Amino acid sequence: MKYIDVENFLTELKSVNSCKIVCDEKNNIEEIHILADNGRNSKQISRDIQSTLLSKFKIDVDYKKISIAQINEKAKFNINRRIKLQSTNYETCGENLNVQVTLKLNDTTYQGEAAGIRTERNTLKIGAEALLKAVEDITKRYNTFLLESLELKSFSGREIVLVAVSVVEDGREDVLCGSAFVEFSRLEATVKACLSAVNRRALKYINI
Repeated sequence: MKYIDVENFLTELKSVNSCKIVCDEKNNIEEIHILADNGRNSKQISRDIQSTLLSKFKIDVDYKKISIAQINEKAKFNINRRIKLQSTNYETCGENLNVQVTLKLNDTTYQGEAAGIRTERNTLKIGAEALLKAVEDITKRYNTFLLESLELKSFSGREIVLVAVSVVEDGREDVLCGSAFVEFSRLEATVKACLSAVNRRALKYINI
């Protein structure tokens, strides 16, 4: 059994910020490491984890295998920090387009670049690819995020970009969705929509 689904589900429990499951060579759970805020008693969190594992996944785990580290609200703020879009730039040369996206996390900037034929729709795909490459520069996980779908829609009297990004992890594929209203340009909105789709998942792959 692969435990990534279990880890992701446990992070949805109240007060739980992150989860890491350690298994032995037979794939049995040896340790469950939890990072939680200090809003609830650790024993309550541990009981919730045991109950969830048993009822949802039919896994019976001794409470002694659950290790909980709690942090204060200031530290929690840092963990919930998001990757920020710093700039989206592009250059054209005849029919070709080159897009550069710069992201910022803490005090460090990261960049992604993509190029292709400059058509109205392909311009947006190039922007999405540049954003995902910038995310790869942060996570150092390559060929993990892939743009699956991109649509321009009218919503509440405004134009909006909707994207679906697939993420491949341990042989399992998820689809992440993001959106952004068009304010300055469709290209910038596409970049923002892609970032909104992958931001939270990307932060799980790094220490911040």
